Amino acid sequence: MEECQKQTWLPVFIFSKDRPCQLLCSLASLLRHLKAEALEIFILYKTSPGFRDSYSVVETLLDRGLYNSLATKVAFRWMEETETNPLGQLLDQALASARDRAAQTVLLTVDDALWFQDFDATSAMKLLEKDERIYSVHTKLCPRIEYVHTSNKFMRVPPFSRQNHRLPLDAEYVETSELLVFDRAKGEYDWNYPWELSASFYRLDSIEEVLRMVRSEFGSCAADHPNHLEGYGARLLKQQKLATANSASLCACSDRPVVAVVTINRVQSLFANPVYHTVGSELSPEELDKVLRYALMQSAPKADSMSSGQSAAAALVEHLERSLEWVLSYLERPLERKANETEELQTWEAFDVASWPPWILASAAESYATTYMDSVHVPLPTKKSFGRSDVEAPIVSWLMPVKDTPSAWLDLAFRSIEQQVGMAPGSWELIVVDDGSSEAETLTTLAVWDSNPSIRVLRSKGVGIAAALNEGWRQCRGRYVSRLDGDDYAHPTRLEKQISFLDRHPSISIVGGGFCTFEETSCLQQYRFPCHPVLARWHMIFSCSLAHPTVTFRRSSFGQGPYPEGKEAEDHWCWLSLPLDVHFANLADVACYIRRHPSSRSSKAAAALQRSSFDAVSAFLQRHGFADGLREEDVKVLWGKANAVSAEQADRVSKALDWLEKFFVSMIQSGGATDGVVYSPDFEEDFLGLRKTALEDYVSSSCGKLRGVLAVQSLASGDVDVGAAMMKNWLKGGDAGLKSLGALIQSGYSPNG
Repeated sequence: MEECQKQTWLPVFIFSKDRPCQLLCSLASLLRHLKAEALEIFILYKTSPGFRDSYSVVETLLDRGLYNSLATKVAFRWMEETETNPLGQLLDQALASARDRAAQTVLLTVDDALWFQDFDATSAMKLLEKDERIYSVHTKLCPRIEYVHTSNKFMRVPPFSRQNHRLPLDAEYVETSELLVFDRAKGEYDWNYPWELSASFYRLDSIEEVLRMVRSEFGSCAADHPNHLEGYGARLLKQQKLATANSASLCACSDRPVVAVVTINRVQSLFANPVYHTVGSELSPEELDKVLRYALMQSAPKADSMSSGQSAAAALVEHLERSLEWVLSYLERPLERKANETEELQTWEAFDVASWPPWILASAAESYATTYMDSVHVPLPTKKSFGRSDVEAPIVSWLMPVKDTPSAWLDLAFRSIEQQVGMAPGSWELIVVDDGSSEAETLTTLAVWDSNPSIRVLRSKGVGIAAALNEGWRQCRGRYVSRLDGDDYAHPTRLEKQISFLDRHPSISIVGGGFCTFEETSCLQQYRFPCHPVLARWHMIFSCSLAHPTVTFRRSSFGQGPYPEGKEAEDHWCWLSLPLDVHFANLADVACYIRRHPSSRSSKAAAALQRSSFDAVSAFLQRHGFADGLREEDVKVLWGKANAVSAEQADRVSKALDWLEKFFVSMIQSGGATDGVVYSPDFEEDFLGLRKTALEDYVSSSCGKLRGVLAVQSLASGDVDVGAAMMKNWLKGGDAGLKSLGALIQSGYSPNG
């Protein structure tokens, strides 16, 4: 480790128990994607007798120096847990070694963490070094994560702020991971679980404090099991008994997916909501390990057999691929031939080759990188999750309304269309609707555009945004229609991600995305909306949960134009007017950069837009059967923009919440059999399935929290009569209402937050 001492190096502690082959794959993915100058990897493992030989095979493979040619310098430290040297002591030894080498930061991870996108470890280390407010950096989290499998819950995702964000305006765009900072108290479950072992960076001081306090509070052996160490540490943090956590209320994560937790041997069956559901017979972990160990030994690469110029990482991946080829060919052999292969491998009566987990392949990582996942814990890749099924380039029509937009802004918007990743020439068109521009520079730019064969400029005479958009829609020829305003610009990977999502999910007709606001070249704030289609529709009642400039439509789902004309908030009216079997969703990834300027429509007409949205919500309730009706001032209370001013108004708002809760829960339970609508089998499979209970719980708990917020607001304003009426309606929920009080106080819950 002499060379490592002279560099900025990172200690990595990886926990493993009876999963040697999975450990190898986890390490291979980590070494491929974790970018650092030098790594010292402490493998803290515990093995049953049946797995000992396999750990020896893995150790031999890694110690052959396969990674000597990597830019990252790597050293391995194997530390076996025994009765006389338990895990807690191993951690003490590893921490002492890191402390002796003046390490500041440690990465804690596990053998079922699969890394599938590059992550700059140095940026995480520097962030923890310079900002004492940040407790940890979690590579398993990103804005997409909104569902927690182990609890079967949808989570509240906190707001994010970016660190050192660079606006992607370069001609050659390279997507690199950037760090987002968030207040953990504003999140739930995974987002408010800052002490965890699966793939997170911590200061050395913080880890030492957790070990010390866990032993002090729960006994000297309490740190001798990874699950206990994590659980006890999380409890102490919640109880505010960890000084390093008390003084650091923030955490950080990647802005894109980096790590998935893939438990090959069904460890997740320990939870009430397992990630895996066994179909038929399958290999036991012991039997699976025998096959993989044999395959690894059969195809092990020799140090002198690497082709000239071949990287060490590529050599190991090639080795693993040969191993899998052998395993698959072995499993496909007739049973009588298998028994003659080796005495080690004789139990293959009912193994389903089609269910073979391809996690050992590098292509498995690619499948996770191209699949939109909303949970940390993920199932093994399936055929459906591998790449897009079509081979032809998608045809996209960009739809852009323009009125007196400065030419520099238009040029930037057009450049972002031209630079879309994966879009070949001729695979897109731009439909511009000029709704009565009079500025010379705008007219000059549009005249130049009109000569471009990929652009069609339509002229209208101030007919309004909805009518102009519908006019442009009728000229769109693309399979998809993507909206973009002339003063904004699209993220380079927007179409690649949105169209891939629509291709995989035929039941979704509209997909939106996250966005960043900006002024000139400075980024202001990043925003995301609920992504699951049921949650996106639910939140549409309390705010507009699709950002119009980010959306891409499936054109076949609509006729001559989707926008209601004569409505100020044409987009909100559009989303709320859709039939219940026309679904919309969001991707948490940034799809668009939205310019903030005083002459924008959202700035100049903010009050009128909000009133129009209130009317759209009232119309939705009335259209779907809420007979009592809501006035504009009632919706304003529902949105948290005002307090109820009378007991009668409090009663109307409470009845609306009751109706909304029953309406959405019934829609979830019945598979959409509401108002004569039934969800498609594709929608059932992709978005409901085992998540119905989590969706129902989210809707009901949101109503409980909102009733509590409105009651507390009314009491705080001094209106005791109204507050009492709101409190009475809130506490109708019994224990659920009382439980929601603690939740909303802890989280600072707001109706549209």
